Amino acid sequence: MSDETVSEIKPHDKVLLVLVLKRILDEPSARELADGVLTAAAEIPKIPVVLDLSQVRFAPSVALSSLVQLTNSFKFDQRQIVIIGLDRRLRETVRVTQLHRVLRIQDNLEQVLARIDRDS
Repeated sequence: MSDETVSEIKPHDKVLLVLVLKRILDEPSARELADGVLTAAAEIPKIPVVLDLSQVRFAPSVALSSLVQLTNSFKFDQRQIVIIGLDRRLRETVRVTQLHRVLRIQDNLEQVLARIDRDS
């Protein structure tokens, strides 16, 4: 585990907003992020989880795999998880690896909130 904090929970009334603070989401960071998200989600149930990756510039396949595992875990609980703020390179990696078929991706929080409002 690193000395640097991997993520921060940002207060919001409609979503569990998790800001990822690392520029490189390596394997230990991805593991710590997943653990933190699962813990926070258990404490704040039912509302959608939003992962803001706007500060992340590199995520190897193991980190992307962790995001897929998180997504599958929340689908099992019938809970949404949305990823926002992907930079151009990460978005291209997700597209090339076809992970956009598994991961729900929006550009920003406003898009997520608009969809929540539209769906409710």
